[in-house]
Amino acid sequence: MSSVAAADTAAPATAAAPATPARRHRVIVGTLLALATLIGFWACFAVWVNRQVLNTNNWTNTSSRLLADPHVQEALSVYLVNELFTSANVPARLQTALPTQLQGLAGPLSAGLRQVADRAVPELLATSQVQALWRRANQGAHQTLLRILNGGGKKLSTGGGEVALNLHELVTDLAAQLGLSNQLEGARAKLAGGGGAAARSTAEAKLGLKLPANGGRIVIMRSNQLRTAQDIVKAIKGLALVLPLLALAMFAVAVRLAQGWRRLALRSTGWCFFGVGVALLLVRRVGGEAVVNGLVKNPSFKPAAQSSWSIGTSLLYDIAIAMVLYGLVLVCAAWLAGPTRPARFLRMAAAPWLRTHPSGSYVVAGLLLLLIVFWGPTPATRQLLPVLGFAALAALGVAVLRRQTAAEFADVQPGQALAQLRTSWPFKRG
Repeated sequence: MSSVAAADTAAPATAAAPATPARRHRVIVGTLLALATLIGFWACFAVWVNRQVLNTNNWTNTSSRLLADPHVQEALSVYLVNELFTSANVPARLQTALPTQLQGLAGPLSAGLRQVADRAVPELLATSQVQALWRRANQGAHQTLLRILNGGGKKLSTGGGEVALNLHELVTDLAAQLGLSNQLEGARAKLAGGGGAAARSTAEAKLGLKLPANGGRIVIMRSNQLRTAQDIVKAIKGLALVLPLLALAMFAVAVRLAQGWRRLALRSTGWCFFGVGVALLLVRRVGGEAVVNGLVKNPSFKPAAQSSWSIGTSLLYDIAIAMVLYGLVLVCAAWLAGPTRPARFLRMAAAPWLRTHPSGSYVVAGLLLLLIVFWGPTPATRQLLPVLGFAALAALGVAVLRRQTAAEFADVQPGQALAQLRTSWPFKRG
């Protein structure tokens, strides 16, 4: 009796022993997927900042899109008109030019000229000439900034301790449109001399002009911020490389450890990608509202700020959409390998062709990938290294599908799957 009891006691222990490693693997896989998802979320931010802030082409293209936006044009026109009317004392110049009996009209005429400028500047900003000037100014400022952040050199400085976006050319074009070129150039000539502050005071006294030293310049960075900015740039570059590789490696290890249920782990990976993309979209939407409302207090400037946020984070939007699409592709791949009737039908229908045309299977997958590359729906499909990675994954997917169909439908002939579907279709005609 005791021996039977001992046997009964040993049996559950023996049966429970194999379950412990399986449970342990599930915990490890789940933990890896959770950590990889969290790291992947921050990796997307690092990649976005690296591409948006540290890539001159992306920066210049984004700035060009900003100037093409009507709301941004309106806000920038206010800045340029203020720069011009601050630099050139228009009422004083009009008062000097008018006869004595009409000098009282200098103020109203200046206000009228400002109204004309307010209407003319948005049209000026929409011209191809100004668009080119704006693009060139942003490109030059960004290239200088990157050279400084990357270490600079003996021949490169921050120009008086500042890296700035120079909009003098835009102010000059505006002055030409309003007939104030002589006054503006006269003031600049006076201020360009070696007298410095004395020349500035003389010019303002004699010409009735006021040209601040930084007129038409938007300061991007000051020299006392250089060391911090260089450290941030190095960190961004490192994180943009390390975090994506770490996240992908953790996803791959999680799928590899899921012995016996890798399809489920692959599907979970797909949903993790999908979740990261959705989270990025939510952060972009909610963060945009918080940034605009927190930084812009004047309601008239909020449309420009909202447009700037939308355009400035367009690359982040592309990354988020890419994550959603990649996730759905992984989920669909896991579904295709699953036990559902539609998935089994598709595998059964493809089995004869996959068996008789092994090389053709890879060629078809390559052609589909080539079409996607030509389409370029995501940033990664327009870069060489990610495309090579996609090609390797596509080849692996074809190999796994061929192996699975060969094991399941080794004797299935062409057309057999469709014939079986007709016979089992519940709504056959009588």
